[in-house]
Amino acid sequence: MRSEVRQRRVPLATAAGLVVGGLAYFLALFDYRLDPTRTAVRLGYASNFFDIQAQSFLEGRIDVPAGSLGIEGFIVDGKTYMYFPPFPALLRVPIMLVTRAFDGQLTLASMALAWLVFATMTSLLLWQVRRCISWDLPVSRLEAAAAAVFIAAATGGSVVTFDASLPWVYHEVYLWAVGLVIGTIYWLIRTILEPTRTNAIWLGGFALASALTRTTGGWAVCLVIVGVAGWFLTGRAGAERRARWRLLLVAGGTPLLTAIVYNAVKFNHPFLFPLQNQVWTQVNAHRREALGANGGSITGPQFLLTSLVNYFRPDGIRFVGYFPWITLPAEPARAYGGAFLDQYYRTGSITAFMPLLFLLSVAAVPVLLRRTSRVERQALRPAVLAGVLVSGGVMAYGYVAYRYTSEFVPALVVAGSVGLWASCAVVERWRRPARDLVLGLGAALALFGVAANLLTAHAMAATTWRGDQLREFVALQERTSGGKGSAFSRTVKQSATLPADGETDELHVVGNCDALYLNTGDAYEPWVLVERRPDVIEVRVTGRLRAGKTLLLTAHGSTKRSAWLETTNNHFARVLITSSTGTYAGPWFGVYAKSTFRIGVSVRSDLGFAEVTSTPGGFVGYLPFIEWDKDWNARPGRIDVAFSRTTAVPRQGITLTRAAGVPPTLCQRLLADAR
Repeated sequence: MRSEVRQRRVPLATAAGLVVGGLAYFLALFDYRLDPTRTAVRLGYASNFFDIQAQSFLEGRIDVPAGSLGIEGFIVDGKTYMYFPPFPALLRVPIMLVTRAFDGQLTLASMALAWLVFATMTSLLLWQVRRCISWDLPVSRLEAAAAAVFIAAATGGSVVTFDASLPWVYHEVYLWAVGLVIGTIYWLIRTILEPTRTNAIWLGGFALASALTRTTGGWAVCLVIVGVAGWFLTGRAGAERRARWRLLLVAGGTPLLTAIVYNAVKFNHPFLFPLQNQVWTQVNAHRREALGANGGSITGPQFLLTSLVNYFRPDGIRFVGYFPWITLPAEPARAYGGAFLDQYYRTGSITAFMPLLFLLSVAAVPVLLRRTSRVERQALRPAVLAGVLVSGGVMAYGYVAYRYTSEFVPALVVAGSVGLWASCAVVERWRRPARDLVLGLGAALALFGVAANLLTAHAMAATTWRGDQLREFVALQERTSGGKGSAFSRTVKQSATLPADGETDELHVVGNCDALYLNTGDAYEPWVLVERRPDVIEVRVTGRLRAGKTLLLTAHGSTKRSAWLETTNNHFARVLITSSTGTYAGPWFGVYAKSTFRIGVSVRSDLGFAEVTSTPGGFVGYLPFIEWDKDWNARPGRIDVAFSRTTAVPRQGITLTRAAGVPPTLCQRLLADAR
């Protein structure tokens, strides 16, 4: 009976860890909603890139339609290319052969599948590492509990949960890269221990998928596999393995060569992409300055110190007295050692957001450095090396953001597994109260990582989507941590106009709740709109309606557009929207003498536009509500009504009155608590 209990400990511990980790991940992925087609932003930008690439594959080409990738496109010899490797796009091809109903809506499903791969391979790797360290010793109760804690920390308490907050290409590719690299590392250990053809095929398959998902991870694992082939060839891994070196060489060399050929076809380089050809470089002056300051690239050893400090600083986290209570640092990442960064965002650190994985990885160092003749222990060294090399690209990259810590997850998982089992072997000899204390501390650190990443993910999803979801998020802050004198109420400020700068998380009220803005703390878009009082123009027909046009308002955004009222002699009116590209006309509607009708403008921050309607008449069109500076960074737009209070327009027989729209209720409550 005792033997049967011990045999059940492995699946039970694995299941327990995956339930906790999976719950956190999928809550972040769905953002607490039942919407399997959710995208990061309402217009779906960057959630459809791999769909576009898959369609190009079906058409027999690698390049994509011009302009389809926006600022992310790379234009080479008149053709537009995506710099991401194609594996996630290849996964979409079978679906797109059957139906096109889900075009642009497959990212969330892809990220869900990626987590399943990541969670499966993490669990398999964890127990494989134990076999290398403890071989066939039965799993103790402490080890089973520790394994459950570790799996929960890796699959739900790491940056992958933060990545789940935004279903778009930038995060999707990391979910696949992490899972595939960990899978490659697992099969590398298996192949070292049992260099069979079957294991080598699995190893080569995962390595190929890794190389076709993210260049840094693919090159790292492929080069290590080739290095292991050389180790086999020397005979130091055992005479029985020497003849199997070709299997390893093919498993590592073929994926590497495939990735090189694919990148060379697009960009005429084995692994780099020409940043000078990116659309973003053409519109962003700071990117061009960064390229000039760094010799035409934003990669190099000059960024190592900056990455080391920002990604490993112990204080790379912030605790606040209001929901979500745990969040990213208040200030964007800083450059060190004279480095000139391309872009830099508020960035959480590995040590602060993934403390258990980090500490266990540190605990693995003595084990890995210890001299041993056992090939099982020796197999762990190239596995950890592969994980560490994956992070080499981001360590030398002049772009700092929290999502880039995903590059460290493979190293944290494989090294953390080594540290876990080594620590268990030590703690197992202690008295039970001490063992329970250590296990409890480990569980607390794991749950902290889950909470920190899950809460930060929810805030990021709301801030990126904006609109109704951002209003709901701020309302949740008010319900959970608001009230007079609260820390949350102290974030509310008020002035006649929106200031250029503010404090991170500041909620700024413009005028008498004319608009409510949230300060993001980032340099590129410091203010995002939470809600805004609608602009309302009342039009009274004072006598006989006459033909003519009158300017109502002008929107200053990405393009300048104006709204006009056009009337006819036979008592019809409509609203026109004009811009440099032409005129859009709303529907005609009938009006009568002495009657009044209204024209309203309400901002849809999730779209970045203001919606113009008339009553009667209905929807007219959209006006832009985002301004772009010289670096193509977003700033809140401005809508200027062409008159104040009441203005008579005798040539058309009308009088225009600027009426007060209904003030936003959330803003009023926040302002009342702040006073």
